[in-house]
Amino acid sequence: MTRVAGGRRRWPWVVLVVVLAWLGVVGVLSLRVLSHIRNGEDAVRAAQAGIKASTITDPRSPDLLAPVVSDFGAAHGDLDNPLLAPVGALPVIGRQLRSVRALASAAERVGIVGEAAVHQARAALQAPHADGPQRLAAIRALASAATTADVELDRISLGPDRALLGPIRSRYEDFATRLAKVQAGLHRGAVAAQALSQLFAGPSHVLLMAANNAEMRDGSGMFLSLIELDIDDGHITLGPVQSTEHFQLAPGAVPLTGGYASPWGGYQADVDWRNLGVTPRFDETGAMAAQMWQVKTGQPIDAVMSLDIAGVQALLGATGPVQAGGKTVSASGVVPLLMHDQYLGVGVNAFNPANVARQEQLGRIADAAFAAIERGGYNAGSLASSLPLVVAGRHLMMWSKDPSMEADWTAAGVSGSLQADTLLAAVQNMGANKLDYFLTTSSDIVVEPGPLATIVTVTVHLSNATPLGQPAYIAGTGIAGEPPNTYRAYVTLTMPVSAFDISVDRTTEAQISGADGPVRTVAVLRDVGPGKSLTVTFTFSLPGAHGHLQVESSARVPAATISVPGGETVVTIPDDHRPRIEW
Repeated sequence: MTRVAGGRRRWPWVVLVVVLAWLGVVGVLSLRVLSHIRNGEDAVRAAQAGIKASTITDPRSPDLLAPVVSDFGAAHGDLDNPLLAPVGALPVIGRQLRSVRALASAAERVGIVGEAAVHQARAALQAPHADGPQRLAAIRALASAATTADVELDRISLGPDRALLGPIRSRYEDFATRLAKVQAGLHRGAVAAQALSQLFAGPSHVLLMAANNAEMRDGSGMFLSLIELDIDDGHITLGPVQSTEHFQLAPGAVPLTGGYASPWGGYQADVDWRNLGVTPRFDETGAMAAQMWQVKTGQPIDAVMSLDIAGVQALLGATGPVQAGGKTVSASGVVPLLMHDQYLGVGVNAFNPANVARQEQLGRIADAAFAAIERGGYNAGSLASSLPLVVAGRHLMMWSKDPSMEADWTAAGVSGSLQADTLLAAVQNMGANKLDYFLTTSSDIVVEPGPLATIVTVTVHLSNATPLGQPAYIAGTGIAGEPPNTYRAYVTLTMPVSAFDISVDRTTEAQISGADGPVRTVAVLRDVGPGKSLTVTFTFSLPGAHGHLQVESSARVPAATISVPGGETVVTIPDDHRPRIEW
């Protein structure tokens, strides 16, 4: 009996020792998990900064996703330790454990999917692409890699998100935000690659419109040159470069619809291709251009592509210098050449041979770049790395008469279409000059939510730095009513069609105003003299105390800047990065 009583006295101490030992193990495992997660988060940030198309194509680049898989895999393994099972059964702490375990598993899976996608993309970009079928095979391989990764990421579960404690809630929300951005970007890439593979499989008859940023329109340059592209089995056959001046139509030959009927009906875009850019809705522009081309030539068009100076610069970054118009043109020199230098010495006579050649220079350089791509003479990694920013900046836009492909271009962000949350501030050159090269623009956006409505103020800043001594073709002759070196502009704001209480510089007067599909446009005419600056302030209201605006690029070269207050700071970025504002 004495032994039994002594044993009974000792068992509470045994239990206590076991519990303390278990708590110690749990503490050690928790510290290890925390360390792995911190290391994994550092690895994620390094991967996001370092993984680019240029590093994907370089086999010497380090595997930046391996530490992500390793660290979060280690955290996942520790969290699956049987010794933590009792914690998982607890009502509050157990939920936190299950959430952290799910997040670690999800992060590990994202890394694994990413590694596989990078490996497949590297193989596709390094594959031979000297001829059409090889080029098509590479595009299809990229599309397959992106689509597979897109599907795999969509299956990832982040676990429970209710009743999470502060630090875990913060990590959950941060991971969910990061994953959503990765998923959205990957989905756009997958859709774009699939649409591109369909386009290159052909047969596709494409009209390329070269947009000149030296004469800006609303969200694109002025369309001055036309080139026919026939694409079949990856091959690109180029037609001659032709000036849009040779393809003007009689009024009424093509019916005006959408923004071309109102608010821009007075600019006869159905007659003059150079005015097709007055509306930034390229889905509307592409459809109009296809109709105009068929009426003028009798030839139907499958797709319309817009490519501007920045887009050509990206092509030249991949192809290297090309020969065009008797000049060697490189990526570093193409912007000053096309926006300024080509106008030196051409005179103001539209029929001057030098002037006629100049009008087709952008198209000739684009033609030479596409010819280099057709020969296989390009760096696929460089081209792939530049495309996202080129597309975001509206420097490359696509329209298709096939509704399913047009939907793909829209989903991929390539269609140049505008949505109901669009905000776009643009400056359109309405003078007979080439002063966009010397005009700098920026916009400040302030959002003031209220209980019933939100007030949005967009202040557009313009500064004309035209130096003295510019020839008349650049400075202008004054025949359009503005003095030489004076930039005459339609300062234009495109906003959601739901906007109300719209004012410009505290008045309701505007030269241009009206709905254009899902958006509303307001524009005022302003002159900016040489060495002068001015501002135009737009104010409008949106219904509700919460919402969002997607800022679209004005396609200026160099890019305009957008400044948005972010808490106590002001965030300023180029508008070709397409900031999204939420409140």
